Amino acid sequence: MRWLTLYARSRRLPLAILLSVAAVALTWAGWGLFTDRREINQSLAVLTVLLALAPLIPTMAGDDDSLESGVALNWPPRRALHVLAFAAVVSVPLLASAATGAWFGPAGVLLRDVAALAGLIALGVALFGIRLSWQLPVCWTVLQMLFGNLAEPGWREAPFLLFQPASSKPAAAAAIALIVAGVLAYAWRVGPRTAPAEVAFGQ
Repeated sequence: MRWLTLYARSRRLPLAILLSVAAVALTWAGWGLFTDRREINQSLAVLTVLLALAPLIPTMAGDDDSLESGVALNWPPRRALHVLAFAAVVSVPLLASAATGAWFGPAGVLLRDVAALAGLIALGVALFGIRLSWQLPVCWTVLQMLFGNLAEPGWREAPFLLFQPASSKPAAAAAIALIVAGVLAYAWRVGPRTAPAEVAFGQ
């Protein structure tokens, strides 16, 4: 599995995972320090999920996409696993908070929100490239924070899934659709690829 070690280093995954865990830990510690309420505010919990997933974006492209296209490796499954594994890593500290004095909410809600935002990030990378991909999840999350509580019961819960209860079937269906669409689109890279000059400029 030497390729896995090299892949993780080339995509700077150790640093990204550290930043994700730090984002969760910072919110968790701050909530426990400044309030006596156990359950973290839903808007703050959603924002924490987004911040924890944000370090995923830079890891979704190598230094030169043409190098990946030219090697004898089956990249689509590896890209799909990349997104799913990162989402799983982010979910661990969020779910673990249930055993502490400050928690981020029901497991079903957390897993749904992580899946939806991870899928949206992957979809943004596939469609718009690394540089513009952050706009899709950020704008969508902000709109949900502003208008999510106004969604009426029924299918209208789907567009505002981040603020729906765990029992909402439309929200769950929308989250599944987003993660599936995002993983498939990113796995086959239907959108812009990163040129070496862009990577050098970004660094």
